[in-house]
Amino acid sequence: MEAVKKVSPLKGRKLGPRKKPSPLKGRKLGPRKPKVGVMPLSLLEVARKVADATQPKKAVFEGVDKILQERAQSYGTFVSLAKTAQEFKSVLYRELGSRNKRLADDQAESLDMILHKIARIINGNADHADSWADIAGYATLVAERLQGRAL
Repeated sequence: MEAVKKVSPLKGRKLGPRKKPSPLKGRKLGPRKPKVGVMPLSLLEVARKVADATQPKKAVFEGVDKILQERAQSYGTFVSLAKTAQEFKSVLYRELGSRNKRLADDQAESLDMILHKIARIINGNADHADSWADIAGYATLVAERLQGRAL
């Protein structure tokens, strides 16, 4: 039987006290700044930030208020519009799910926008021609793609 040669696991290593890396190496010492979470900005908050940087506040907010008032006359209040649109969309996606049917991204987006336009018609001015034209436009975009004539 051959003798088994044992090799020391310490062979070739220098023995002595180990140096541990300093946990402070490379850090600047001093008071730490508190970490603040990043919150997404709403469109109105973004408009306010832009206004602060570029124009007097009063002029920008008067412009935003004017746009919002015009939209409310044409489409109804945003809260009412949103409620109607979300109810339509929940029915749409519940029915698609019950049939295990998936839509292409352009189909899903077109249906979302068509339902949004229908909610505008219901909540606001039904004689606003742009809403009707937009419905036809979103349906046409999908039809064109399906026929190989994507716009």
